[in-house]
Amino acid sequence: MTDKTDQLKLLTVPEVAEMLSISKSHVHALRATGKLKFIKIGSSVRYKRTDIQRFIDERTIQLE
Repeated sequence: MTDKTDQLKLLTVPEVAEMLSISKSHVHALRATGKLKFIKIGSSVRYKRTDIQRFIDERTIQLE
C-alpha cells in the first residue's frame, strides 16, 4: 500500500487496540466516553488512522 492509501484505510477495534497497546474493551470505553472519534458503517465501527494519531499527539507530554 502507498502512504496515501494506508492513511485512508479505516481501522478496526483490534487494530486500534494493538496500535495503542490497550485492550479492545478499553477502545470501546474510549469510544463510549467520546474520547475516540469513530465511523459507523452499518453495524461496524471503524476508526481513521489520522484520528488515532491525533488522540496520541494530544496526550503526548514533552518534558523540558
